[in-house]
Amino acid sequence: MIKFFRRIRQQLLTENKFSKYLIYAIGEIILVVIGILIALQINNANETKKARAVEINYLENLKADLLLETINIETFSKYHFEKAQSCTHLLNTTIPKTIEDVVNYTGQYENVFGWKDFVPNNNTFKELLSSGNLSLIKNDNIKNALLEIDNFHATVSGHEYHMRREFEKFLYDRSVENTESLVFFDKSEPQYGAPKRISFEDIPQSQHQKMIADAQWLYNDQTFNNGLRLAMMNNGGLAGIHKGMVANIDGLIQLINEEIKK
Repeated sequence: MIKFFRRIRQQLLTENKFSKYLIYAIGEIILVVIGILIALQINNANETKKARAVEINYLENLKADLLLETINIETFSKYHFEKAQSCTHLLNTTIPKTIEDVVNYTGQYENVFGWKDFVPNNNTFKELLSSGNLSLIKNDNIKNALLEIDNFHATVSGHEYHMRREFEKFLYDRSVENTESLVFFDKSEPQYGAPKRISFEDIPQSQHQKMIADAQWLYNDQTFNNGLRLAMMNNGGLAGIHKGMVANIDGLIQLINEEIKK
């Protein structure tokens, strides 16, 4: 093809037909430009197709993360609500007078004392941010929803930090400093994982009175009870925040499904 056009140019020059040569040259330039534009368009279409494939892959991974995140959030909502219930029980129960009362009272505040940090399941979103690929997600509603969930994680982290400080000051420290801790756990030998729990029947009766006195001290301590009130409020608040976020995640999953089908 190149030789064909070259022969035409040479023939026109040889025949001294400059005007025709000029017209031909301009036409040839136009053809070259058109060819380049077509090539660019094909290349852009291929790049767009590749980018869309990457976007779909990210959307699928985001959806998988969000499905797990829903389970994670529902679990933590239940976890914090149960802790709030234990606080309510401790604040409204009668003073422990028997070893059986101590067993119940201790079981409730051990539930309050348990601690888990919320760890979000957001690996794909973090990858999008760190790699600068968030721009590959073209649907602004999806991006805004992802950023809202990220703000939710920050809110939960802030609440947990605040609650942890109150927990340590008003509950944990008061208990450890003034009563015998872990009375229902086997302290005879170390264990891999949590220590073995023992029944009160296995605790010598000579220790029962001290255990009752410790439980009564906590029951009557104003600081400890104020700590329980704060823990009830904070855990109930976190349970509500988690529960409310589930609907937002469900809506985001729906948006992702619709985008994938396009």
